[in-house]
Amino acid sequence: MRPTRQTVARLRYDVVARLLATGRLLLPHAEAAGEIRTVHEAVGRGMFPTAQPPSAVGRRPRSAVATDFLDRMSEHERFLWQRRYLPWSRGLGLEVAAGLKATRWLQLVTDIVVDNATPREVETRYRLRHGRGLDYLRRGLEIYLRA
Repeated sequence: MRPTRQTVARLRYDVVARLLATGRLLLPHAEAAGEIRTVHEAVGRGMFPTAQPPSAVGRRPRSAVATDFLDRMSEHERFLWQRRYLPWSRGLGLEVAAGLKATRWLQLVTDIVVDNATPREVETRYRLRHGRGLDYLRRGLEIYLRA
């Protein structure tokens, strides 16, 4: 079955992939963005209950019950979270970007990398000069790579 024209019109391209394809981001930037997405997905996955088969309802499984979102992360995801994402996000979360008062640099990067906003949308949302959204993204990803 093929999607309707309306569905196709609503589909959105991957902003990071498009920036990479047009040469506005380098491969290391895209890889850093992929790691950030992986961490966000892993944290989000651990925030909500998981489904259990009907036969397991009312019984406590023999294995330990996951009580923390870290328990649901793979070893690789936990490494990225603890060794790269946390140090990076703590630093960037304290940095105020130009534009609207109290606009955090971390939020600008997250809007593009995780929420798939375009640099232009971020510039409009936070009242940044044209071109600054991409600059903040690049520099934020470079800081992540050094974390």
